[in-house]
Amino acid sequence: MSGVLVIARKELKQLFTSPIAYVALAMFFLITGFLFFSLIGVYTSQVLQLQGPPPSDFDPTRIIFSPLFQDVSFVLILLVPILTMRLVSEEDRARTMELLATSPVTSTAIVVGKYLASLALFAVLLAISAYMPLSLAVMGRLDWGLLAASYLGLVLLGGAFLAIGLFASTLNENQIVSAAIGFALLLLFWVLGFAQQASGSAVQQVLSSLSFSTHFSNLASGVVDTQDIVFFLSLAGFFVFLGVLALESRKWR
Repeated sequence: MSGVLVIARKELKQLFTSPIAYVALAMFFLITGFLFFSLIGVYTSQVLQLQGPPPSDFDPTRIIFSPLFQDVSFVLILLVPILTMRLVSEEDRARTMELLATSPVTSTAIVVGKYLASLALFAVLLAISAYMPLSLAVMGRLDWGLLAASYLGLVLLGGAFLAIGLFASTLNENQIVSAAIGFALLLLFWVLGFAQQASGSAVQQVLSSLSFSTHFSNLASGVVDTQDIVFFLSLAGFFVFLGVLALESRKWR
């Protein structure tokens, strides 16, 4: 456990001293900020068009934040490979992976430590994004249960995305290639949700169970199902395990 914490602290320090992390964070807040204020404009125009009291289903949380979180989930497909492409590839480029591999720290500790560091950075990103619901909370009532379920979905989705991006980083020492592999894998899992619409019932059920969009949509709509939680946790664990195997296999080359 101490090895994991050592690697996590080292990686966090590198992440927050790297310009890539700040560029990625700036991209995230620029895009999500634009989407947020655009959806506020849509909500405002709908309010102005109302005649009389608003209907019971006229909920600002669903009108603004449900589509916002769906858009954010796709933004993460572009953002996460940028954040994770250097996790292992940078060690290869700097020729420090050999030192880590021959140190008392195990491959599992290296991968898990780097994964925890990326999760910590992602948690900071989500914490700062809380300005969006908080800025509207002072002006009206929000559905905090729906927001909590949506943020839970983002945490689980981000955890799975980061695990896939980390695995991609163990496959190639070139950071651009690692980012491309990570993006391709994330996009593959995402488009399974669209592919199911053109498939038969049996295949449709399989594709739906493997699709990011299907499981995240449930959480973003306020439905917290253990199946969705287990899916994301299992996927994150599986790709962290693959990352450990990929790192371990280098010792036999």
